[in-house]
Amino acid sequence: MLRLFYRLMMRPLFGEPVRTALTIVGIALGVAVVLAIDLAGDAAAGSFRSSMETLSGDNNLEIKASGGLPESLVGIVATLPYALRISPRIEDFAVVHDTKQTLPLIGIDFVAEGGNFSWNNTQEAGRPNVFMEGCFDAGTNHEERAAEESAETPFRCLSDPASVWVGASLQRKPGDHISLLINDRESDYVIRGIYPDSNGAESAIVMDIAAAQRAVGRIGRIDRVLLKAPPQPDLPEWQQRLRAALPPGIEVRPQGAGTTENRQMLAAFRWNLKLLSYISLIVGGFLIYNTISVSVVRRRPEIGVVRALGASRGMVLAAFLGEAVSFGVIGTLAGLPLGRLMAVGTVKLMGLTVQSLYVSSRPGSIELSPASIALAFFVGIGVVIVSAYAPAREASLVPPAEAIARGRREYDVRVHSSREVIAAFIFALAAAVASRAPSIAGKPLFGYFAALFLIVACALAIPALVNAIMRVSSSWLGRSFGAE
Repeated sequence: MLRLFYRLMMRPLFGEPVRTALTIVGIALGVAVVLAIDLAGDAAAGSFRSSMETLSGDNNLEIKASGGLPESLVGIVATLPYALRISPRIEDFAVVHDTKQTLPLIGIDFVAEGGNFSWNNTQEAGRPNVFMEGCFDAGTNHEERAAEESAETPFRCLSDPASVWVGASLQRKPGDHISLLINDRESDYVIRGIYPDSNGAESAIVMDIAAAQRAVGRIGRIDRVLLKAPPQPDLPEWQQRLRAALPPGIEVRPQGAGTTENRQMLAAFRWNLKLLSYISLIVGGFLIYNTISVSVVRRRPEIGVVRALGASRGMVLAAFLGEAVSFGVIGTLAGLPLGRLMAVGTVKLMGLTVQSLYVSSRPGSIELSPASIALAFFVGIGVVIVSAYAPAREASLVPPAEAIARGRREYDVRVHSSREVIAAFIFALAAAVASRAPSIAGKPLFGYFAALFLIVACALAIPALVNAIMRVSSSWLGRSFGAE
């Protein structure tokens, strides 16, 4: 019985190599796309951290307005009878000429905030170690450099508008020159110091705020003002007090609200990509469904023989599902290295999108973790089982006498064609309704269902459409080619 079961159910897999290979390739591509999007999403945004927030320190409020703020606003806030620490900011982007790398450009009022940073290699309590080197002339020996650093702070070079500080990841040294493209204008700058950015997403070009205003062409304006308010009263109370003292149209919000918004948008971006990647699996699902359906149609006499010899319905169902699982396992194994290879290119594209639309973030490494492998096998084998179950169940329910009868299958298809058209109309109507449904928790879940329903509706309607075209064109084809 087992030998007969193998000969009639499993051997056709090896007898039709083209169909088998095409099905496996479809599954492999679907799994590879899902895996590549998953790996690239983690690498491009997994270590996401806004460079604009990196140097914000312990500030707890920020003042913003559409189109920026007049710098006179800093004076208005400074005259308020509150113990506030005020930190104006200029924020833009700069492109490193030789590497074409885009980095945030941050302008800081070093004179006002000089006491908030450590200017040397020692980390002082309560002071972020932002700048690891002082300001000195290139070529100064170690003794002269030590004397200069002990005698004065780096403030003496702030009057030079060409002074910048960069992250250690750029692998530059103090005294090096760097060419930056800022707002379509390229200029040469001198690196005065280095700050650590080892956690992967903090790199930025830092300038004194006056130099940054000139570089970006916003003289007399700033992008936002960071505030450090006392712990009492609470932040909502501070927001109300500041709003009352500021002109209309000025927004006072908790510091970091922009980063939270970016994180939410980035999460939605990754969610959308991940769900859309599963559409590629639908192609593999259709191939599986078609393959098993064709196998059922072509092997109906063999199914009848096996059933007549004593095979149970469960054995026939297991045979066709086993065939589908074989496709799924082989296709998933082929999709793992392909997905890892596709992730290399995908992470670059996603990184560019994240950097252009959301915030600067250096992509991390691509890691093929056990969880990613488990996801690939889950979606690969799960899709083939779901796709193959309907035709496999149909094969198991066919009575032996009916399976052996010629032409019975074609008769059933003609009888049930109108039922499939009705089902297609129902799915199309469901897609139209789902497309107008509101989002859930900020996610367009019904929109994804609408796309899925529309695909199912088209799949159900296509056989009836083909049949209608055949009826209309059969007489013309007969006259033209002489064939039925």
